Amino acid sequence: MEKQPSPVTDPHRRNTAEDTTAGSGPQPLSRSTVRHAQTPRATRTGDQHSSPGALPPAPGLLLRVLRRFTAGLEAVLEAVLKSIWFPVALLLVLVVLTEQVVTHGPLLAVDRWVRHTTLHLVAESSATWLNTLADYWTDFGSSAVAIPLMVLGTLTAAVRARSWKPLAVSLLAGAALFATVIPGKILIGRPGPEGLPMSPGEWGWFPSGHTSTSGVCLGTAAWLLGLTLASGRLRRLLHGATAFVCFGVGVTLIWCNYHWFLDVVAGWSLTGVILWCLVRWAPRPR
Repeated sequence: MEKQPSPVTDPHRRNTAEDTTAGSGPQPLSRSTVRHAQTPRATRTGDQHSSPGALPPAPGLLLRVLRRFTAGLEAVLEAVLKSIWFPVALLLVLVVLTEQVVTHGPLLAVDRWVRHTTLHLVAESSATWLNTLADYWTDFGSSAVAIPLMVLGTLTAAVRARSWKPLAVSLLAGAALFATVIPGKILIGRPGPEGLPMSPGEWGWFPSGHTSTSGVCLGTAAWLLGLTLASGRLRRLLHGATAFVCFGVGVTLIWCNYHWFLDVVAGWSLTGVILWCLVRWAPRPR
């Protein structure tokens, strides 16, 4: 015997026992009505990205990598600032590199190997735009670019914090930079990668002035601006982008054959010591 549909489940029959609005005009449809929605949830799928009901795409790989990098960088910086061994280790690296450069020690073989490998990669590279980009990137380490950026960041931080302390911090950073890099270049007088003899009164290549200038100037500006930002995500992004730019300056100096590898490492070490001292002991604006 065939089963008859009940009044409740039959979509073609009307349950008159529950319909109390008959004859009272059109009524608004509720969620319990049998009318299908214009965009039913059952038809939405995340696999069809071209359909109107598609779910938004996940963030890109580059954005996720940048977020993880900035979060990891902030955690590393917090640990570094609490440890006195960080500047001690950097000073030790700087002393060893200086001794090797002055005495022409065995570590200079690393310089020759890095230069030979880099020149080989540059010669085999067919992307001419990469060389152009690297050459422009090194300009972040020139005083004509790095110092105005530090001044702009310092003035912005001073206005936002309504304090004179950012100006004092920048002056201390500039004094520490020029009091260490310039005497080191003059006293050591290391020739550049091209091996040209040093002229009387000419500055040497060790430590790298472009590397130190970009790290100290841009790092100081980023730190001062970060103190005035209420958003932790924006502050991490600023610090991460600054570290990426400063690291790129050292890499592009080697790529363009402007500096030896040990020159750049010495510049990074000196930058770390100066910034650590500023963050720990310099007057900090609220």
